[in-house]
Amino acid sequence: MARTILTRGRSHADMKELSRHASEFNDKLLRIENKDQDYLALLFILAQHLNEINLGSCACSIVEKPMYNSPERLEGILEILSETFNEKEYAVCIHSRCLACGKEYESKMVDSGFGQKVIWKEKVQRS
Repeated sequence: MARTILTRGRSHADMKELSRHASEFNDKLLRIENKDQDYLALLFILAQHLNEINLGSCACSIVEKPMYNSPERLEGILEILSETFNEKEYAVCIHSRCLACGKEYESKMVDSGFGQKVIWKEKVQRS
């Protein structure tokens, strides 16, 4: 459930609506035993993210969370502006922009161990 909410087909309006339930969701998570918290890491990331949105953060702040979030998974939050392949680093580089606040990001998908990871960097906008 948490993975689907965090990574597929969500919009700023959807996340704002969900964030109204952040307190109740967090209260329930506090009742989980410590030994189960690693297994449920995405639920805790979702709870933290909903709290931040409820306090005024933009939904695009999900890129700062310690989880795999490629720009393609954030459709509805980010718009992909361009995509290139960097042969030297053997990485896919994607330039995207938040549909709500306009922040721009550069992400780089690189091989890591048995999978991939995404390295995010907020792109400084020139005035």
